[in-house]
Formats: sequence, structure tokens, C-alpha cells
Amino acid sequence: MNNIYGYVRESENQSEEKQILAIREYGVEDSCIYKDKPDDLAAYHLLLSKVCPGDTIVLKSLDRLGYTYENILSEWQRITKEHEAAIVVLDMELPDMAGALNGQFLSELVYDVMSYVAQTRQDFKRQKQSEGISAAHQRGVKFGRPTKMNLAEFEKVRDAYERGAISVTEAAARLNINRATFRKWIKENQLS
Repeated sequence: MNNIYGYVRESENQSEEKQILAIREYGVEDSCIYKDKPDDLAAYHLLLSKVCPGDTIVLKSLDRLGYTYENILSEWQRITKEHEAAIVVLDMELPDMAGALNGQFLSELVYDVMSYVAQTRQDFKRQKQSEGISAAHQRGVKFGRPTKMNLAEFEKVRDAYERGAISVTEAAARLNINRATFRKWIKENQLS
């Protein structure tokens, strides 16, 4: 008898709960769903140790197998060739690979298309993240650890600010910090 397993890997863009619900709707029993956290693949390796020829592994999306084309290719081939199992990817409208496993050509063709889509999605996500960081830098957002206060310089700038000689924006710029940090430092260092 062929078994149907589900595999779930949590990530920042895919919650575990949504993946589990989709896999359950496909008909996978809870006892056959294997779950991993982002940097832990223990459940995945346990699943692979149980998979037999003719079994099926159900995924919510192809990128659960990996985040790069090479990772996805390697795991796809491991499952379909070494274990002779089928893969069903729920968020892509494709033929049910469980029934098409004997058509190796179809399996590999569909795999190539899905891998390309998954890689493109990851590249697009990285590009959007890079653009967001760049836009934030242009708006003056600072990333990383807070700047350490140079007390002597801060006192000079604070005095100029309190005399009304400079604005909050100019004071923050002179100290190479943002306005909120400048206000926070003023509050923390008020003269008694």
C-alpha cells in the first residue's frame, strides 16, 4: 500500500499552520505530516527514511524543498529517483505527479518549470528586500547597533539646540543619529 506524507517547513513567508491546513485538505493524516523549523531538517530526514517506492510527499509550495534551484533540484531528484516517490505541490496547478510518476519525462519537465519559478520567486524577494533597504537608507534610516554617545559632543549640540540655535534635525545630523535617538538622549541626560 502506498503512503501519502506531508512535509511542512516554517519560514518567515510561510506559516506552519497554513501549510498544515492545506496538506490536511489534500487528505494527509496528521500522523503522516512531518514538520521542521527553518534551520532544522530533522523531520525531513526522518520522513525520507520512511518513504518507499510509490509513496507520495505533499508540499504546500516547492520552496519547502530548498531556497535555491540547486537545493530544490537535489531534493527533487532524491525523492523521485532515489526513493522513487512522487511529489505533489499544492500551490501550483499541475498534474498530480503521484499518478504521473511512470512518465519520467513529464515529471522532470514539470520539475524544471517549478524549480525555475521557485528560484525566480526567491530572487524577486531578495531584490525587493534590497530595494527596501536602499529606500530606507535614502530616507535616512540607520541600521545596526545604536551609535555610542560622545558626551562632550552631545553636550555642545544639546546646548545649541536648547538655545534654539539649531533644530532637532540638525542636532541629530551633527551627532550622526536620528531625531528620536537625539530626543531620547536629551530625556536621559536632562540637567538636574
